[in-house]
Amino acid sequence: MRDGHRISAIVTCAGKGTRFGSNKLLVELDGVTVLERTVRAMCVPAIDEVVVTISPENEETYRRILLDEAGLPVKLVHGGAERHISATNGLAATTGDIVITHDGVRPFITEERILEIIDAAIEHGSAMLGTPSTVQVKLVTDDGFIEGSLDRQHSWLGQTPQGFRRDLLAQAYRKAAEDNYQRVSDDADLVHEYTGTPARILQGDPENIKITTPQDLGTAQLIVEHRIAAEEA
Repeated sequence: MRDGHRISAIVTCAGKGTRFGSNKLLVELDGVTVLERTVRAMCVPAIDEVVVTISPENEETYRRILLDEAGLPVKLVHGGAERHISATNGLAATTGDIVITHDGVRPFITEERILEIIDAAIEHGSAMLGTPSTVQVKLVTDDGFIEGSLDRQHSWLGQTPQGFRRDLLAQAYRKAAEDNYQRVSDDADLVHEYTGTPARILQGDPENIKITTPQDLGTAQLIVEHRIAAEEA
């Protein structure tokens, strides 16, 4: 509970990780799986319930890791072929009037950032984390020609968690399903497109990386080692 609002979190873990080549959620960092690190990070006092969307074929393994071994107070829900379908199933299993969504492969989110997203979602209806872009982003045509560049001053790299009023997120998911929405997008884009509500973007953390490729594991291991050293200092 936060300021009189019931808070739910959906952690999306139903993806197949095709770019990674194997199930990146089961990769261990200092003896703890990415899956457990991410879900544990979302189990903060301000969040009343955590729902984890999973693929049916992984249910036995994820249940053992999260429930039997880690004893985390979470609910497992089957996901779908598209991210918004998984999140729709997750939303149906929640009861909060504020809903936070988070990628299962972002294991380094902090409680401070989670609380900031919750507060911004309560105030603005839609909120997300991000970091200002430090690179030049080019717009490229379908046949491989550059047609322009994004203004770096107004370009940010999106992160999760993202937070929403439940009614806005439910409306966006429903309309996306009706349109058979196929474009790769995040929840903030869906909410903006289908409800007209823009997301308030908040400063994220460089360490809040998304583990997408095998190369990201080296960075993830360095983050773990840095945090361990900081705790022991």
